[in-house]
Amino acid sequence: MRTRRVVFNIHLYIGLAAGLFLILSGLTGSMVVFRDEIEALTHPELMETAVGEEHVPVQAVLDAVKRAYPEDKLLYLRMPRTPQETYLFKMNSAHDLFVYADPYSGEVLGAHRQKETFMGWIALVHTELLVGELGKNILGVSALLLICLCGTGLFLWWPPNGIRNISRGFKIGWTGPWKKFIFDVHRAFGAYTIIFLIIVAFTGVSLVFNKAVAELINSLTASAPRPSPPNSRVNEAVDSMSSLDALLYHADRILPAPTTWITFPQTPQAPLVVRKRTTGEFHPNGRSFVYFDQYSGDVLLVENASNAPLGARIFNTFYPIHTGVIGGLATRMLQVVMGFVPLFLFATGYMMWRNRRKARLHKNNSKVAY
Repeated sequence: MRTRRVVFNIHLYIGLAAGLFLILSGLTGSMVVFRDEIEALTHPELMETAVGEEHVPVQAVLDAVKRAYPEDKLLYLRMPRTPQETYLFKMNSAHDLFVYADPYSGEVLGAHRQKETFMGWIALVHTELLVGELGKNILGVSALLLICLCGTGLFLWWPPNGIRNISRGFKIGWTGPWKKFIFDVHRAFGAYTIIFLIIVAFTGVSLVFNKAVAELINSLTASAPRPSPPNSRVNEAVDSMSSLDALLYHADRILPAPTTWITFPQTPQAPLVVRKRTTGEFHPNGRSFVYFDQYSGDVLLVENASNAPLGARIFNTFYPIHTGVIGGLATRMLQVVMGFVPLFLFATGYMMWRNRRKARLHKNNSKVAY
C-alpha cells in the first residue's frame, strides 16, 4: 500500500504540474489537424487559384517574390500539392512571413505573418507556446510527463488482487454516488485511451527532441544514422544560384517523384535541398532529399526514403502518426478526438482531488471540534 500511495502522489502532482500544458497542446492539436482545410476556407484568395494550362518557370516566380519582398530572406518553398494550390514561400524563418504566388501566372498574390492569422497563431501555440524554443522544450517535457502519467495511471488502475478482476477497470457505475461515478469515469476513460495517449506523446517527443529520439531508434535497431548535410564548395566568382528549374529537372531525373519542398541555402556553405515524396511514403512531405551545390548545381547527396535504414524508416512514421495523416480521414478524426482527452482526464482528476481534499479537511475539522 505504501508503494501505491507513492505512485498515487506522483500521478497527482505530475497531473497538476503538466495538466494545463497538455490541455493547451491537445486542444490546439485538434484544430491543427485540419489547418490546411481551414486556411483554404478563410484565405482562398491566397491559397487557391484557377487552373491554367501550364506552370510558368519556378525561377520566374522566385524572382518576382524577391522583387516584391527585397528586405526578407527566402527560406522555404512549398510546391503546389493540387492543381488549384498556390506556391507558398516562407521568408526569414519557418514561422514568419508567408508569401503566396500563382503557379500559372507567376503573380505574387499576397502575404501575411503566421501569427497574424487565426490558424497560424493556433499552430504557434501548439508547437512553441508563442515563446520559441523555450515553449517547444516545455511541450516536449510535458509530453514526457504524459508518458509518466500513463505509466503511473496504469499502475493505479491495475487491480491489487490480480488480473481476474481487470474487467472492473473498464466499467462505469452510472447509478452510484457522484464521487464514485467521477472515479469510474476517470479510470475507465484513461484505460480506453492509454495506448493512443502514449503514441501521441511519444511521437510528440520525437518532433521536439528529434536528434535524441533518432539516436535511440537507431541504437535499438542497429541502424546507421542519417548522413550529415553536405557543404557547397564556396565559389566567390559565382554571384547567383543555379537556375531553380534546372535543379528541379535534375532532381526529377534522379528521383522521379513529386517535389514537396525546397530549402534555400542560408549560409555560403549550405546546399540547396529538394525534398520529395516517393511512392509508398507515409510522410505527407516525404523524406527523400536531393542536395545540390548552390554554386555549381552539382549533386552532393541523394537520400531515398525507400532505401533508408530501418531506424530512419521507423522514425519517418512518427510525424504522420502524430498528425493523423497516416491512415487518412479516419485517423485524422481520431486525432481530433484525442486532443480533448487531456482536458477530460484533467477535469475528472481535478474533481477527484477536490473531493479528497474536502473530505480530508472535513475530517480534520471534525477532530478539532471533538
